[in-house]
Amino acid sequence: MPLTRSDIPELMLAGLKTEFDLAYRAQVSNSAVEQIATVISTTLPVQKYGWLGFSPPMREFIDERQPLGLSSQSTSIEDKVFESTLAVQRKAIEDDQFDLIRLRIQEMASRVALHRHQMVVESLANGNAGTIYDGNAYFAERTVGANTFSNLSTDALDATAIRDAVSAMMSVRDETNSPMGITPDTLLVGPSLMWTAMELVQSPVVVSGGAAPSYLNVFQGKLKVIVSPFLTGDHADKWFVLDTSRPVRPIIMQQRSDVPVEFTALESGSGSESAFMRDLYMYGVRGRYNVGYGLWQLAYGGGF
Repeated sequence: MPLTRSDIPELMLAGLKTEFDLAYRAQVSNSAVEQIATVISTTLPVQKYGWLGFSPPMREFIDERQPLGLSSQSTSIEDKVFESTLAVQRKAIEDDQFDLIRLRIQEMASRVALHRHQMVVESLANGNAGTIYDGNAYFAERTVGANTFSNLSTDALDATAIRDAVSAMMSVRDETNSPMGITPDTLLVGPSLMWTAMELVQSPVVVSGGAAPSYLNVFQGKLKVIVSPFLTGDHADKWFVLDTSRPVRPIIMQQRSDVPVEFTALESGSGSESAFMRDLYMYGVRGRYNVGYGLWQLAYGGGF
């Protein structure tokens, strides 16, 4: 039986799904989300996280073990549903413009990855408002045991501000007064602070003004710079020093393990309502995910 024009959308769908999946995986693998956030897959619409307290330090095994259960401090993240839909003119399919449609589908994959990035960065940018699992804002001054720590600063980004942030993070102790061993490794900024950040942590030397000699930059190679397009406007002057080296990271990205992101068509073939009524074929992306706060000890916010 010969193929007809009405068969083309149905034949294209499998190829477009493959194009979307490949493009999405490539975008996600290089995304700031995977560098900043702990990605948790779950099948529950609301997931409770009870491990956000400290883990017990090692001690000499003298008499018997002293087990520590999950922390009484916990948070819950409820997933949200997001969508993006593309309308393709039927005549574009009939005229065999597959390459143009394929590029649009790849761009849809990029938009999904960018949206996840936006949610993670905006949660940091708004981290001085509201409360998290310990009753404080994510960026705030708080008391832990007999010690008081702050991971919030109003200082503009400069060498002194980075030094103070790194020192504050490395000084954090847990409820047993044991050092947590925080090792800051990332500096997150927006476009307006990009060149300042690169000069501060990537330049091999610091060029002094006037007659003062230049000297070696002690920050070189210590922090990786991530530039986010979502730190603009009211958030343009904000900057963040992060420790992303641990299993639990500053932000939690929760996604469905069964259907985190799916690509599909409204209907295939000439029987599609949109094709019949509006001469359009519909292709859409649907995702279920949301973000929440991880360990506050792993992030320091400046420029607030």
